Amino acid sequence: MMKQLDVASYRRVNESFRRRMVCHVGIDSGFFVELQYMVNAMLYCLAHRIRFQIYADDANYGTGIGWTEYYLPFCDEVHDSFHHKYNFHWPPSWHQVLNLCVSQKSLGPVVWKLKSILKNWAGHLLSFRAYRQYVLLSQDVPPVARQHYCVPELGIDCDYTEAFALVSRMVWRLQPEVLRQEMACKSELSLPPVFAGVQIRGGDKITETRLVDGRAIIQELNPNDGDCVFILTDDYSQFLKAKADFPQLRLLTLCKSEERGYDLRQFSQVDPQSKKASIIRLIISVDLLLQSRSFAGSIITGPSVFVMRLRYDDPLVQAVDCPKDELPSALPLPVYARSVVSAKYIQDGKKVVAK
Repeated sequence: MMKQLDVASYRRVNESFRRRMVCHVGIDSGFFVELQYMVNAMLYCLAHRIRFQIYADDANYGTGIGWTEYYLPFCDEVHDSFHHKYNFHWPPSWHQVLNLCVSQKSLGPVVWKLKSILKNWAGHLLSFRAYRQYVLLSQDVPPVARQHYCVPELGIDCDYTEAFALVSRMVWRLQPEVLRQEMACKSELSLPPVFAGVQIRGGDKITETRLVDGRAIIQELNPNDGDCVFILTDDYSQFLKAKADFPQLRLLTLCKSEERGYDLRQFSQVDPQSKKASIIRLIISVDLLLQSRSFAGSIITGPSVFVMRLRYDDPLVQAVDCPKDELPSALPLPVYARSVVSAKYIQDGKKVVAK
């Protein structure tokens, strides 16, 4: 049984720190990428004894309520509007910017970098005026995490993989209304107590890398006839294809029949209530994958990465495109680096990829 991190203890320790950081949650990336950024920032703050707070009023997955729209609180939230513009992700280094200039044959990346420097200064000035102390912002947290974490007050003395799972499980506490909807979904699906789980991705990820075919992912489970498999997918045609490929299995999903892939830019433009309904279905689906007896997914899809990071020590959780023993080093990588690992493993192992 994995060790649990107590929320009350975390809050007590977190609020005892004098220095402060405000993490801007839900800036411009997918839901689970933003969640990973937040957990990494929490670990950074614990390691450096910095009080962690969040700003989520403008979160790209919400309707203006913030973190508590879906989850129970675990720290204080701030609501100062300047965070919307002046609190942002860690920017690319000058080396990366210059490489972009060469590849794009443009000075645009340099202009963007200079603007980010000015915004960074402004953000720190505004936060000092608001809180009467120097406050760290999201852009102050480096993308490279420590390899070991030791916080005696919380009983943490472990490597990054375990620390990430501990903190993630602590923040993954759903609001009662979301849990009520999850129970309704289980009832509607007639989901049995024991089931397997997979994620089969379509949508905009096909523009970043070739996706692993759903048949290969389900086969990774080695299912028996009659097994129940819950499928998280953003493309209903993937679910129909899986049903055709595995008529002997009982396949379930919360994906709507009209959905044909997730596109972040299009999703950002839908009305707030539709966005909220979609996010709740995503959260419920991932929560079911966390409860599944076994799970298979790909290291290039955010929800699969999250499930595998929380269940890193579970022998029944596996990636179809990365060896089990290499997951701790592969999962924290940015998506472009994970895509390289995935492509190499698929090529070497002759796994099936989506056409």
